[in-house]
Amino acid sequence: MYLRTAWEFLPDWNFDRQANWTGKRHRPVGDSRPSIDNYTLTDLTLRYHPTQQPWEMGLSVRNVFDTDAREPEDPMIPNDLPLAGRSVWEEVRYRFPAF
Repeated sequence: MYLRTAWEFLPDWNFDRQANWTGKRHRPVGDSRPSIDNYTLTDLTLRYHPTQQPWEMGLSVRNVFDTDAREPEDPMIPNDLPLAGRSVWEEVRYRFPAF
């Protein structure tokens, strides 16, 4: 399940929150490992985009709660494939005018 909210709290400023919930997955027949637990990943983004300007800036925190999320993988990887932990991203965009 995916949920996203966006809030323009001041002119030119946006705050976004998104959450991805992944339910419990079962193993293929013959794989005796226990099912993988469900998890929720939450990301937050603060973005500044001045009106009439070709640039914008953003700051994001991904996996805010540092959730231990894993995806099912071949039995040769005993603890499955771990997803990224908490991370911080800074972004600057510039849109060149069309010719």
